[in-house]
Amino acid sequence: MKRWTKYMMLTVLMVGLFAGCGKTAKKVDMSLPKEGDGTITATMDYDFKEGMVISPLTGELTDEKIANNRVVTCMINNIDVAMPQSGLSYADIMYECVVEGGITRLMGVFQDYKNIPKLGPVRSARHYYVDYSNEYDAIYAHFGQTKYAVSEMEALHTNELSGLSALGSVVYFRDNSRVAPHNAYTDGKKIVKGIKKAKFEKKNTMTAPRFTFNMEQEELTAEDAKNAPVVKLTFNAYSHPYFEYNKKDGLYYRFQYGAKHIDDQTGEQLAYENIIIQFAGYSNIDKKGYQDLALVSSGDGYYITEGKRVPITWEKNSKSDFTNFFTADGNALKVNPGKTWITVFPDNNKKGVSFKE
Repeated sequence: MKRWTKYMMLTVLMVGLFAGCGKTAKKVDMSLPKEGDGTITATMDYDFKEGMVISPLTGELTDEKIANNRVVTCMINNIDVAMPQSGLSYADIMYECVVEGGITRLMGVFQDYKNIPKLGPVRSARHYYVDYSNEYDAIYAHFGQTKYAVSEMEALHTNELSGLSALGSVVYFRDNSRVAPHNAYTDGKKIVKGIKKAKFEKKNTMTAPRFTFNMEQEELTAEDAKNAPVVKLTFNAYSHPYFEYNKKDGLYYRFQYGAKHIDDQTGEQLAYENIIIQFAGYSNIDKKGYQDLALVSSGDGYYITEGKRVPITWEKNSKSDFTNFFTADGNALKVNPGKTWITVFPDNNKKGVSFKE
């Protein structure tokens, strides 16, 4: 990424800086190396900023206080009548999966959430989203749930902010200008208030950065790298979002339902440095059409950045592990610093993912 300065190169071994596990937080040292410790040379353009550290979610510089926040995940309604949505641009990582009826639902992953003016519409939990949230040891915000999600949260001892619990009136509010059930919202202050009332751990409990970040600014030069100026995700006739690459700022801009995908709190279109397509097995779990995803498994997909795409593989060994991504040669995928969109796409419909060359 051309706009990244050379100080980012100093944090390639950031994984070794994380320590601690479980729901009890330990101090995470994500600080930049200091001059004289043997890691800095006179040839490096080192732009040290006091109080700034590397975000475990984006690999970008962020305020140390933000990086030490406990991660919060939130379920977001994504059907057409729920547009426009609020607060999605504050998410560092966004997940999109199919739910019953062929529609998709989103889950945002947040660390800088305390000042979000409005977030939602918030919708109900699904058990596979609980699994993704668990990768971050996150506090999981949702309004409603399936019985499968309840069982999963109980099994994983999930810290949850449920709209149907005693915390509901603390964390959520109804926007009367919207039609139920698309009118449940929260905001940063209410999330903080809910975490405090529930007495959840407030400090970051992640044990490692989410990705291996591409701090060396390596370009996608693999022989199998191909152009991807447009990324189309055709789930079905109803849901077929897409992304367009902008060379000027190096971002992929999202479109859905025939329009720009806008955050109404900023007025801006959602945009990401990285897109990950994870092909996974979907199946009906019951007669209602609730879905089950084969996530403790392995598969393939694509990594898309800087107008190009490369094939990748993924693997998840247990529900407590990250979903790990690899390049075709078996090495850990290096993700460019910045925000990431992850779409978990049905592996029996791979032709639904297409690219404009």
